[in-house]
Amino acid sequence: MNILDKQFIIVGGKGGVGRTSVAAALGTVIARRGRRTLLAHVRCKQRLDALLGVEHIGTDICPVEDNLWAVNMTPAAAIEEMGMLVLKFRTIYRAVFESRMVKYFLRAVPALEEYSMIGKAWFHTTEKVRGQPRFDTVIFDGPATGHLISMLRVPQVIVETVPRGPLSADAERVYAMMTDPTRTGLWIVTLAEEMPVSEAIDLDAAAGESLGITRDALVVNMLYPDPLQGDQQLSEPLAAARAAAHKRGDDVETVLRSTATLLERHRINEAYLTKLEQELPLPQIRLPHLFGSSFERRAVDTLAERIEAAIAAAEDAGRDGVSL
Repeated sequence: MNILDKQFIIVGGKGGVGRTSVAAALGTVIARRGRRTLLAHVRCKQRLDALLGVEHIGTDICPVEDNLWAVNMTPAAAIEEMGMLVLKFRTIYRAVFESRMVKYFLRAVPALEEYSMIGKAWFHTTEKVRGQPRFDTVIFDGPATGHLISMLRVPQVIVETVPRGPLSADAERVYAMMTDPTRTGLWIVTLAEEMPVSEAIDLDAAAGESLGITRDALVVNMLYPDPLQGDQQLSEPLAAARAAAHKRGDDVETVLRSTATLLERHRINEAYLTKLEQELPLPQIRLPHLFGSSFERRAVDTLAERIEAAIAAAEDAGRDGVSL
């Protein structure tokens, strides 16, 4: 089974590694393959509108392009949606959930906020319109590693500790989906640097050993090119360095210094790529560092092209049944 055909894809990794950008690029790839895809971001503070090239992305699902939608989930909106699903009518919801006593009770329920968001994402995998699935794939762009592990553990905890009822019944279905390798996969995003690599290894171990979630791919993001190979990715930063240096009259010295810095970053990347290959034997997708003053839709499309090329290469190499 191709990993892009799964129903629920979790994107995780350390803060600052570009999880949301990778999730957006991955969603773009899957949508352009014809699958109706929802990007479900968790309390994202990044400018999703600029990243995805739309006017505004909030707590209501909005279209991005053909076969691609996005939502920025918050606990308050997710709990309201859960309440509406149970109570059906907004007037009843307001009478029950917006009373002071109920609000106080809800704040006291452990991990309710975490469960509301994983539960909302799961709900969209089951949602139907005129008898057909509304979405073929939901991409869950979760929080940073530690919080993500805690969030993904909540359904299992509910199943093991909460008496049989509506809450535990839904939690069972969420847990069954997340631990089904034909339906759910985890994409781990990292940089080829010390702390992100360490957290990537920890996330892989936690997902496999305690959560039972299949790890499908390792995305190594923001890789620096080798400045000695004339990579076209260097054209913009080196041109900028030359222009600034020319004004100061030290063109050669500045360009050499810039090249030395890039070479050192590239060497660090290479060392940690080797470490990842040894300690985290997952299919790798390597993405370049995109130099520029802002990261918007064009950059997401560039990453999507790189992901698509890596998947296509793996498909070509795996015609015997093995795919990335």
